[in-house]
Amino acid sequence: MAYRVIDASVAIKWVVSGESFREQARRLLRDARLQGIELIGPPLLAYEVESVLQYRLYSGRATVAAVDASLSAFYAVGVRFVTHPAMIDRAREIARQFHQERIYDSLYAALAELYNCEFWTADRAFYEAVTPVLAYVRYLPDYRGS
Repeated sequence: MAYRVIDASVAIKWVVSGESFREQARRLLRDARLQGIELIGPPLLAYEVESVLQYRLYSGRATVAAVDASLSAFYAVGVRFVTHPAMIDRAREIARQFHQERIYDSLYAALAELYNCEFWTADRAFYEAVTPVLAYVRYLPDYRGS
């Protein structure tokens, strides 16, 4: 089975219109389905997507109905939430190596490394910090599809 790790910065673009790079995110999703690539993320992914959508509701940028529709659409994609026994230790190492204040982004990178697959993100700061060394980290705006 082939895998691809995605983070909340990609997943949110699937379900919220008007997001930058939405077309690339939706193409990445479509291509994964067509190619039989399983999309995975750490359990943190669900919490981050929920938090982004809750913030949109709280800030008046979305209605309850819109948030609920976005959540339904996100969970319907079927991203599998996975972990690995070495994920937290490796995430800590990545965060320290690249001087990250928190390990959140590093959890996705660690998972991709441990599953030997690509990690797609729209987080430019994290991408630029790690890409010279972690070649499996990919930047969503660069996605062209197959």
